[in-house]
Amino acid sequence: MFLTSKSNSKPNFVTQPLAVMVASALLAGCAYSANSGEKTSKPLAEMRVTQEEGKVTYWVLPGPRKLDRETFGTPDNPKMLLEPKIKAAMQAKGPATVPELLKQVPIIVAAPQKARKVMPNGDYVFAQPTPFSNDARIIEGSFEATFTDMVETDPPGKPGQTPDTAEFTAEFSDPQGNEYRVVLDHVVKPPFPGYETQGGVMLDSVHHGTTGTGSPLMPEVDTVAALWGVGELHINGELVDDHRVMHLMTSEVVRNKDYELVHTRDLPLAPEERHINGQEHHTHLMLPPIKATGKGPVFSPVPTAFELPNGKNQPFLHIMFEQDEVERL
Repeated sequence: MFLTSKSNSKPNFVTQPLAVMVASALLAGCAYSANSGEKTSKPLAEMRVTQEEGKVTYWVLPGPRKLDRETFGTPDNPKMLLEPKIKAAMQAKGPATVPELLKQVPIIVAAPQKARKVMPNGDYVFAQPTPFSNDARIIEGSFEATFTDMVETDPPGKPGQTPDTAEFTAEFSDPQGNEYRVVLDHVVKPPFPGYETQGGVMLDSVHHGTTGTGSPLMPEVDTVAALWGVGELHINGELVDDHRVMHLMTSEVVRNKDYELVHTRDLPLAPEERHINGQEHHTHLMLPPIKATGKGPVFSPVPTAFELPNGKNQPFLHIMFEQDEVERL
């Protein structure tokens, strides 16, 4: 199903204060500008999520992702394929760049048939490297985010035309010691088929999995807070790009004790099954290989400084903040 409104039946996950991961998904959005529609006089809700220095943070490496039957079907009866998404994008009135982008970064909406493989042990996997692997490294990291939710549904207009707002800054290292700073410029409504982001700031809702919003390679998650936006990427003190697409999400814990990314059927994880025993939430920061341009979102590897074993630099950022705190404002 597609998300069309905020659910009042979702449990209230947050206490104050509370120790609380972006990336298919993946996911992400693009805008032409930060122009906003007319705001209501009072926010529907506001929330602040933070993690201080010295708390557990991970850098997620590229790797395969096991495909669950509920979301992706079986080799004989596959689901969540790319072709219907491209067709929907071509029929939509969004940016003309989107259909080509989906071919280059399909994981934001689907798992193409040609990328799927049955392993010798019988596992059905997305065999190409993804940002949703079980391989991660401990790094240093901290962040602060404030979410202001003004609307329950995506308003009409260009991706940047939304009254929802947010502030977000994160600082972290990579496993080779390079230093990063990510700063949100403005919130957007991603112009991708099926996405319903409630104005670009989503509070107390559900996305990913089979919802149609966010990468289906992530499980369907109870979401404390999420945003989609465009902003700056600084590496080792230098601004390397100011039009990077980003997705930030504070959700129920989706990593088990072995740091494996679980599936929808495994959720919710019992307190003792979570990577940090008893931790109720964690925050994901995802910068996919997508850049905002005046014509729409386009494929553009994130210019990280982290070199992979194959000699190439990692083309995305997926940072996990495992000990964050949430405050309702």
